Amino acid sequence: MNERVPEDWSTIQIKDLGSFYGGLTGKTSKDFGDGEPFLTYMQVFSQKTLDKEAVNSVQITKEENQNKVIYGDILFTTSSETPDEIGMSEVFLGTDWSPYLNSFCFGLRLEKPSPIYPLFAKYLFRGRKFRHDIRPLAQGSTRFNLSKGYLGKLSLLIPPLPEQKKIAYILTSVDEVIEKTQLQINKLQDLKKGTMNELLTKGIGHTEFKDSELGRIPKSWEVKKLGYFCKHINKKNNEDNQIPVLSVTKYAGFVNSREYFKKQIFSKDLSTYKLVKKGQFAYATIHLDEGSLGLLKKHEFGLISPMYTVFETNDYINKDYLFMLMKSDIFMKKYQVIGQGSINRRMTISFDSLSQLTMPFPPLQEQNEITKITNQIDKNINFSLNKLSQTQSLKKSLMQDLLTGKVRVTEN
Repeated sequence: MNERVPEDWSTIQIKDLGSFYGGLTGKTSKDFGDGEPFLTYMQVFSQKTLDKEAVNSVQITKEENQNKVIYGDILFTTSSETPDEIGMSEVFLGTDWSPYLNSFCFGLRLEKPSPIYPLFAKYLFRGRKFRHDIRPLAQGSTRFNLSKGYLGKLSLLIPPLPEQKKIAYILTSVDEVIEKTQLQINKLQDLKKGTMNELLTKGIGHTEFKDSELGRIPKSWEVKKLGYFCKHINKKNNEDNQIPVLSVTKYAGFVNSREYFKKQIFSKDLSTYKLVKKGQFAYATIHLDEGSLGLLKKHEFGLISPMYTVFETNDYINKDYLFMLMKSDIFMKKYQVIGQGSINRRMTISFDSLSQLTMPFPPLQEQNEITKITNQIDKNINFSLNKLSQTQSLKKSLMQDLLTGKVRVTEN
């Protein structure tokens, strides 16, 4: 079904916007590491080509004929692991430098005068319609590639230049709010990390300290094994009814994933999965990177992979305090040491080993006060995260409306 579009909008094939050019050619590993700057694949993919700190360097001789990127060039990634990520675009808006381009991307240099405003193009080529149109062009099976010829035949629907500029201005304003909000989140997360390190080593308002096997700690604190507060739970699934399967994200938070459940329930024997309840902890028995530790808060129960060990705490410790402790640098350094094996072969960490870890623990009342402080920072972070999510949703909606002409804007 064809959607109605404004009469004053025009259709143009991408190849008629200008001419394509390739990235670096004829280079070997010895050519990289110093020399001239070139934009990386990830800079194009993430639309961060103005970040001069993220560039890599390559040696270029005077005899070489390599292409440099200039203001207004539209850049595309040539390959990806999935067809959905083929041809991710970026528009280079740098005016004070002209870097080279990596060999896994190619560029489109606009003719002059151009019918398309560069900043508008930055959004147009990431819009829903273009991403929908480019997906069928992905060629391959295990890795997907993009042909310049096929890309050039795609048609674009573009408004008059004054409207393009107004749309670009609106979307750029939204991007500025997103960027400021993300910076605010980063600052709050840095504040939380610094506050956690301070509170977990010095506590609140202490003036007297003592020596311990773990170093200097407040006088009222005790050094105890983690097993003093924790009990191993090894209840496997024996339920006949459907129970949500819980997947653990890279941030170690539990997610009640219905889609994950639908995929797994018919393909795996869930009798080996662990049953977890609200308030219980789980950690990755097989140690990957920094491991995964989480406190199940939002869901009453669920199933988790047998790769994870489940445990619960007694009344002598604040659950939120333990969760914070187990996510801290102080704990993670010890957590990595107790793994058996090697990083390359994956380390295994038993609950017995985990329970023998010694850590400094304040009295329960001070644990409660410490978590009040960090929970308040978490509330501020969550508030900013919600704001970020709402603004990103607004941008997505605006892009769909403005880039299709569903909503018109005037020059003034």
